[in-house]
Amino acid sequence: MKSKIITVLKVLVLVVIIAWMVLFVVDYFRARGGNKPLVCLSETTKTNSKGTYYQCVSFGYKYFEYDGTAATPGYGFGAAFIKTEIEKNWEE
Repeated sequence: MKSKIITVLKVLVLVVIIAWMVLFVVDYFRARGGNKPLVCLSETTKTNSKGTYYQCVSFGYKYFEYDGTAATPGYGFGAAFIKTEIEKNWEE
């Protein structure tokens, strides 16, 4: 019985990891095309004299768009726990 539970837990963890990897790859290619991710856990939009900055945080990664005089308009995709140069400049 104990080995059955361990096997089920292993399979469940494997399925969750594979699902996250698929979501990450899909969102990465969506970001490269300029589209927003499928899942956004939190969204932030900042507007000031420099322009507009939009950020969508998902499961361990984020998608961001920026438009304004502070940077060349564009978008990006990266780790959720690392601040981008655009974010650092935006807060100044």
